[in-house]
Amino acid sequence: MIGPGRAVELLRRHGLKPRKSWGQNFLTNGDIAKRLIQALELTGEEPVLEVGPGLGMMTELLLELSPQVSAIEIDPLLCEFLADRFGQRANFTLISGDALTQDFARLMSGGYCFMANLPYYITSPLLVKLLEQPGPPARAVLVLQLEVARRLVAEPGTKEYGALSLLIQYHCQAEMLFKIGPGNFHPQPQVDSGAVRLLWRPPLYRPRDEKFMFSLVKLAFGQRRKMLKGLLAKALAIPTEEVTDALTALGHGENIRGEELSVRDFALLADSLKR
Repeated sequence: MIGPGRAVELLRRHGLKPRKSWGQNFLTNGDIAKRLIQALELTGEEPVLEVGPGLGMMTELLLELSPQVSAIEIDPLLCEFLADRFGQRANFTLISGDALTQDFARLMSGGYCFMANLPYYITSPLLVKLLEQPGPPARAVLVLQLEVARRLVAEPGTKEYGALSLLIQYHCQAEMLFKIGPGNFHPQPQVDSGAVRLLWRPPLYRPRDEKFMFSLVKLAFGQRRKMLKGLLAKALAIPTEEVTDALTALGHGENIRGEELSVRDFALLADSLKR
């Protein structure tokens, strides 16, 4: 297991330096790594896709529990290190490159699990990619900046609640697992991190036109302090009264803002307003 001291030594010995441009903060706490793997609830049958394996702390544990671990690493020097460390393992596959350019559906079969320690800059685009691709994973455990983790599980009416919250909660059951302090990484980030588990399921409320529903979500959170009745009426070129009637039918007052609507509300609103 790689602790803080060994992480520094491994980096020095192999001529590696954490790259700020890639948001590299390597997990060094073995107990937290075990908790993250346990949260993935592997049965011994699921293949695993890991993004950002770093020095391989979680990879080492995953290889003991999964019949096939595929790891995507963007850093070519870390790829050399990982190939040297795990290359002889029959159930290990290393993909060198940017996770955002990979075809996950081609790499993995259905029912796989996903594990990632994600830097801030890649979080939103990778989550969108994961949600919109065909053949999504069954489960995912993610380490994210704490503020982003809170957005994924946020409830309507809170400051953290936004378009990403809705997208995640439309496709998944999202659960905050625990907070991870900066001292559990090398180098130490300036903010806390959070561990989140996503469980894929069919949407609980599916509108007739998903694309239209998410266009309403984008409108609502693009100007989140504006009241929906005027915002949607103008964007859709329909009478304000039509939007007001649709909101009233949902049990909301006419002065409600988008940040107060649930996934169910947006699905039903989309069905009411779609022509």
